[in-house]
Amino acid sequence: MTAGDKDRLFAAAKSESDASLRSEAIRQLGVMHASGELAQLYQSESAVEIKKSILQSMFVGGDSDKLIDLAKNEKDPELRKSAIRNLGLMKRPGTSEALTGIYASDASADVKKAVINALFLQNNATGLVTLARGEKNVELKKEIVSKLSVMKSKEATDYLMELLK
Repeated sequence: MTAGDKDRLFAAAKSESDASLRSEAIRQLGVMHASGELAQLYQSESAVEIKKSILQSMFVGGDSDKLIDLAKNEKDPELRKSAIRNLGLMKRPGTSEALTGIYASDASADVKKAVINALFLQNNATGLVTLARGEKNVELKKEIVSKLSVMKSKEATDYLMELLK
């Protein structure tokens, strides 16, 4: 990584038999912002734990576009929630809109809770208020209001005051 030899790191991440060395190569690819290589590894990988490591490396490398794609389209619920969580840690353009879009289009309560937590991690009171206003499920609305109640933001306070009236 220090030498900038992305090709050798990529080769190690693809074929290294020692799992810890392979994981380290994946982490270093993230540090090098090797988005294309990480996307290729993700597509060819079958082990969930390695895929989670790749998602984390995408986060480290700042690849919000690929994380948004995986948060929307990944079939494995755990991997999908991991991509959503990583998006919550990013304050990049488009992440908030992607998260609210996922919330609106997904029926899974677990995915919705992951989005609520991601928006909370972003300190995105505006996004949470938007979700709360449209939410019909009482439990999910409680979850959102609970997050808003600990946020120090005018939007959150204004919404909570609305609820009290």
